[in-house]
Amino acid sequence: MVTFVVWLIRGREDRPQPVAELPGGTVRRKLTPPLIMFALIRALVMACTVALAFGLNLSHGTWLPIAAIVAMKPSLEQATLVSAQRLTGALIGAAAAALLLVPAVAIRCWNYALYSAAVAMGALILVDVGQPSDYAAEGYRVLWTFCGVGIALLVMLLASLLAKHTAEAPPRSA
Repeated sequence: MVTFVVWLIRGREDRPQPVAELPGGTVRRKLTPPLIMFALIRALVMACTVALAFGLNLSHGTWLPIAAIVAMKPSLEQATLVSAQRLTGALIGAAAAALLLVPAVAIRCWNYALYSAAVAMGALILVDVGQPSDYAAEGYRVLWTFCGVGIALLVMLLASLLAKHTAEAPPRSA
């Protein structure tokens, strides 16, 4: 909110991003066999991560397929960048949630108004402050985010290697 207000005060000018969000081209492409294969691979990864999350009844397992789909981009370079950003964001979010949970519980008996403020902040950022006894939730969310991103990166790496191998294969003569 503070950043938004400062942006409004400064005159609402757009500034270039210090790091490109999605490296590479984003132009439309013709539907080719490699693109179809990429779509099928993504569908298979999503089916597998959903099966793992719900088949094994993982606590907060929904984060596994979400992280996998977010991390799978059209190229390995894009997937690596987004995965690194996703993991960094998950760690920062988990640390912020843990810091918020600790003061919320600590100040409950000291000042109920501050406690209510901490609970309101938690609710606004969708953190489990209302149930402070479940401290493992953030850990599970980060764990399944790491697993989902890891699966996506592994699949993208394998797809990249397969694409290189197919490109280097000599054409067959009839």
